[in-house]
Amino acid sequence: MTPVCVTVDVEDWYDGMAEVGHVISAPSGGSSGLAALRALLADSPAPQPRLTLFVVGKYCAEVGADLSELAAAGHELASHGPDHGLLPEDPDRLEDWLRRGREMVEDVVQQPVTGFRSPRFGIPQTISLEHYREILGRAGFRYVSDRHVLGSSSAVKELPVFRWKGVPLGGGSYQRLLPRAGLKPLLRGGSQPIVHYYHSYDFGVSLPSPWSTRSPAVLKQVVGRSRIPAVVTQILAASGSVSCAEVADGL
Repeated sequence: MTPVCVTVDVEDWYDGMAEVGHVISAPSGGSSGLAALRALLADSPAPQPRLTLFVVGKYCAEVGADLSELAAAGHELASHGPDHGLLPEDPDRLEDWLRRGREMVEDVVQQPVTGFRSPRFGIPQTISLEHYREILGRAGFRYVSDRHVLGSSSAVKELPVFRWKGVPLGGGSYQRLLPRAGLKPLLRGGSQPIVHYYHSYDFGVSLPSPWSTRSPAVLKQVVGRSRIPAVVTQILAASGSVSCAEVADGL
């Protein structure tokens, strides 16, 4: 059976929007979404699904207790960078940035971190993909999950997000806008591992209402997110989930 990896980028929606120039006031006492994710996993019909969570380093302390509980339950913790900004273009600064993000997660959960996903799937524009993969390896990573595929020359294992007919349907941003029938390709499997990705704020975080914003950028970020928990439940019921590290071990 084709392995399926359900992954979650653990980050603060409001902080991420501020990084791209949209400063929005967060509600006081807001949820991270991780408690709701834990409840969803506890109720899942899939036997012991194992997710991979790519965590923004500076967010670790705030959600450390939830991360520790998820790690104790067998889920993998990986790095999403020390912050949710752009990757440094200078190779030395990039390597330091990558290592710092990895160590920030390791300091919280006291476990090795071997996987990386960049914020917004970005890659440095001044560095070749092959050199970027080499820097990832030097920074201590064993695999990367993004949209790019270098192939056999990559210094780290590559787990790209699932694409169907050229469309990255593995992304929650697509899945939340699809009709239910459009999810069928996600459940059929294929010859390569299937990687889905979502965000921690897809699970029970108070976001602005689609009707309260006049910004197309903000509207694009919030519309349809309430559908994601049901989609994840459906995928887990059909396919289960193993961690990205487990899949990388077999590549």
